[in-house]
Amino acid sequence: MNMETDDTDDARLLLGMVGWPHPEWVEAYFPEDLPEDWRFTYYANEAGCLLLPATDWQALDAETIADWCEDAPAFFRFWLEWPASADPADARLAAFGSHLGGVLAAPGNAAPAGLPVWRPAGEQAWRGPGGQQLVRWRVAGEDLRGLRQRLQALPVQVRALVLEDVSPARLGELRTLVELLGIA
Repeated sequence: MNMETDDTDDARLLLGMVGWPHPEWVEAYFPEDLPEDWRFTYYANEAGCLLLPATDWQALDAETIADWCEDAPAFFRFWLEWPASADPADARLAAFGSHLGGVLAAPGNAAPAGLPVWRPAGEQAWRGPGGQQLVRWRVAGEDLRGLRQRLQALPVQVRALVLEDVSPARLGELRTLVELLGIA
């Protein structure tokens, strides 16, 4: 895996966050003068993916999703938590287009036909097509040494690593570690 800026490289380790929007990001991450409708584009220039809990993606309209996908690099991927109550015919799914990495479906949840389905593969990990994995971490308060050890223990099948309890500003630190360790 590598993390060069080539938009066509599907083998990169994607780093991202869980959830959108987080009010605490407004002061801690986004520039003060950045218009609200530019925030996703700013994030997509720093991150490679976004895991959206069901309540987050179901609150978006198809036009917003399409705008985000238009502004995101070609390699950027969205993963959607898929609740049992979700409608497989939901028109918003089509708006994600090729940017949809897949749906995270709990065992027994029927997922929409034709979409990549990722199933639980342990605590805070999901397995998708071809054995690829998505891993979700909490890293608040963790120092670089701890992050380094966790990164070195990641299986090579990990396609995406998402953080849920920190600002996206932490992604730069993580990206640097990944590059220095040569694991991406």
